[in-house]
Amino acid sequence: MPEEVKTEEVVKKRRGRKPKALEEPKKITGKVDSNSFILAAGDIEKDLLVKANDVTGILIQTMEQAYLEWSYPGLFKDRDNPDPAKSLIRCEVEFENGFSNFKIYDIKTVTLDDDIVDDAYQISPEDAAEFKENPQVGDVIRIPFDVSKLDKAYVRRVKQLFQSHLKDASKQAILSVYSDRIGQLIEGTVTRVEQNSNTYELSFGKAVGFLRRSNLIPNDKFVTQDRVLVYLSDVSEKSNPPSLVISRSSDKFMGKLFERAIPELATGEVEIKGIAREAGRRTKIFVHSRFKNIDPVGTCLGIESNRIRSVLNEIHGEKVDVLRYEDNKALQIIEAMKPAAVIGLSCPEDFFDENVHYDELEREPGYEFPHIVAVVSNGSQGVAIGTGGVNVRLASQITQCTISVLQADEAIRQGVKYDSVSDIIEKAKVWKEKQEELEKGAVTEEQAPVAEEETTVVDQTAPVETPEEVIEEKPVVTPAPVEEKALEEDKPVAVEPEKPEIDESKLAPKADSTTTEMKEAPIQHVEIKNKPKISLSDLEEALNQKKGPSETRSYKKRYRRNDDQASAVKDEPSKAATATAMPIYTDEELRAMEEQEAMMDESEYDSYDEDLEQYDYYEDDEDKKRN
Repeated sequence: MPEEVKTEEVVKKRRGRKPKALEEPKKITGKVDSNSFILAAGDIEKDLLVKANDVTGILIQTMEQAYLEWSYPGLFKDRDNPDPAKSLIRCEVEFENGFSNFKIYDIKTVTLDDDIVDDAYQISPEDAAEFKENPQVGDVIRIPFDVSKLDKAYVRRVKQLFQSHLKDASKQAILSVYSDRIGQLIEGTVTRVEQNSNTYELSFGKAVGFLRRSNLIPNDKFVTQDRVLVYLSDVSEKSNPPSLVISRSSDKFMGKLFERAIPELATGEVEIKGIAREAGRRTKIFVHSRFKNIDPVGTCLGIESNRIRSVLNEIHGEKVDVLRYEDNKALQIIEAMKPAAVIGLSCPEDFFDENVHYDELEREPGYEFPHIVAVVSNGSQGVAIGTGGVNVRLASQITQCTISVLQADEAIRQGVKYDSVSDIIEKAKVWKEKQEELEKGAVTEEQAPVAEEETTVVDQTAPVETPEEVIEEKPVVTPAPVEEKALEEDKPVAVEPEKPEIDESKLAPKADSTTTEMKEAPIQHVEIKNKPKISLSDLEEALNQKKGPSETRSYKKRYRRNDDQASAVKDEPSKAATATAMPIYTDEELRAMEEQEAMMDESEYDSYDEDLEQYDYYEDDEDKKRN
């Protein structure tokens, strides 16, 4: 009895759920809970960015791979097995009735009995007749598999493969999302801060990124949960979830900040031609307008710098120089050296050669930067170089040239030859005109054929017609040969009295023509005695500037026939006296002129004095008393 009692007690203790070893394994029937499957696919799409259709495809792929490994473990589990049968043995998994059940089919090809090599993918026509009427050699037969034969090993393998494939699909989905945003600004949340290495981990939803010291602005300081704006330069596939390559110190980060703050840059009306940056210190940016009526620099700055202020706030007060882009390389350097004022450059002549295109040369791998000397005024060398050389260094980077700075005195001391800024501007204008001609396809002067043009002989004695006033045609009286000879010999000639038969109105053109000839012909004045002589043009200019008779006094002349040494009486200094003096005659020339004057009669002197009245020559007091 006691033994029976013990047996009953043991049986009572074992009532309830059977141990796992005693439980019968659940058989696979091919049925699926379609509602649960659809809900799970929706959650996966939301969390892992994998679409529901792709989830179904991944599940089918993993079930097929797990079935082949379950059916042929020695062949498919060994990934390094080079057996060609791996590519020939196939199966298909098919869901039916809206994911309510699934079936598995072995795929085999009908082959003659004598030609069968492996029955894993080949079947004879007699055996194929069970699954298809009148099978022919080469037909593909789908042979249903009894899914109830599958065990837990198959289910476990499906689960492993599905999770692995789903992670890869999620990674590719995330990469595709962020790959489309490469080259743009994205905003992430700081999730972790490493103070020792000055590294920040940022979360971007399903992806993460790391801001390290080299990719930070020196003044950047963040804490957890801060929102940070960064530039996405690449996506790394090495980590899971994918890691984003981000930066705040690159030149492109600055360019995207400008595009976000300035609508004209986003629309293309104004474009960025170049950026040179040292994060935290200074940035130089070249901007260019596609339309002449838009000022690129003013557009970027905005009214009272309201547009660029948002950019400066994001980069924590880093200095930014917005510069106007110039097509000519010399003008680029002058602009890039701002805020320093350049007074000259020692630049090669290639800068003004329309056949040399530096924008193409700079893209060549073996391009060597030309060396340029920028000359600044004395005392401005520090501004041109900048703190730690940052200004000239960035100017060299943005212009693709090697620039050195010299003060004006130092450049003269070293014998540096340079062109002034005004000369460079003039050369650039000519260079620009030639560039426009080449762009329009115009033929240059050297290549263009010389057209035969009719030569027109112009009468030099005729009055010149000005655009403002056209002189009416009137009869012209040709000057007398004596006057032409006198002009050629440059000697004083007595003016004959006007003849009564000639109308004064007709002589007006003659006076104009003669005056024109006298002004155009080189005039050599006779120096009287040992007095410096001035040119008539300088004397006329000085007389026109006088305000009254007391302000300008003429030279006084004396004709002394008996004195060998005579000097002119000099009045107070006047504007006429400040005119440029001609060379003084030698003693021999003075004696020759005195002898010539002694031979002249009184009538010649009188006529000569009358002719010089328009130049304010007056007789002195002794001559008046004598008369």
